[in-house]
Amino acid sequence: ASMPEDAAAPKPKASAAWAGLASGISQVLAEHPLDTIKIRLQSRALAFDVLEGPRAVASKALSEEGVSALFRGLVPRLLTYAPVKSSLFAQYDLYGGTPWAGALAGGCNTLLSCPVDALKSRVQTRQDTLKWTEVMRQMYREGGLTAFYRGWLPLFCRDVPGYFLLFGVYDYGRELPQPLVGAAAGVAFYGSTLPIDRVKTIMMTQSIINPRFASPVDCARDIYLHQGVRGFYRASLPTLLRTACGQAVALTVYGLLR
Repeated sequence: ASMPEDAAAPKPKASAAWAGLASGISQVLAEHPLDTIKIRLQSRALAFDVLEGPRAVASKALSEEGVSALFRGLVPRLLTYAPVKSSLFAQYDLYGGTPWAGALAGGCNTLLSCPVDALKSRVQTRQDTLKWTEVMRQMYREGGLTAFYRGWLPLFCRDVPGYFLLFGVYDYGRELPQPLVGAAAGVAFYGSTLPIDRVKTIMMTQSIINPRFASPVDCARDIYLHQGVRGFYRASLPTLLRTACGQAVALTVYGLLR
């Protein structure tokens, strides 16, 4: 006997937007402690700039601030990054689902992701008990809306080639185990853009009222003069571990729902 027609019908798939939303939530939960270590190492905040390596940063955070230090900025990132990721995947799907679509979606999405990244990064580099909502208000008082777009240019320059490579790896490895493909895609993203990412983090976390660097070029020049090429790769280990873990989870969730 043949199966009923409705029983043989395939299960409906989640839209790119909803799958992206779930992907963003899972990614944040998977990678946030490593992300905090990454941001603190990359910033030029004196408390962290003198430390060598992720172990020293983690040890200082745990001994002086407790475990909660590694989760600073988690709430605003959860509330905002999931919709950002939803927008990214929706655009990627809309533009054709190719690596070039990923690059276009990544570039357009920086208008949404930059304020999130700027707020999160500033919260993560603080060692006091100021709540993220108070940090957000302080940023607005000191610089208005433009305070949330400090570092937009290097973010844009990072995300266009980064997402081209990320979605290129993802598209190429669709038939392979998704966690493996996700991890490789994340490493491809940051492995190629670490120098730009360092500049982006410094621009986002420097003083709003008295910024040390007027432009990303000034920042990059200072890094090279004082730390050489090696300075652009500070925090490379936690960055690559963070993105491998986060993207393995994110792209697996997205692929399962789609």
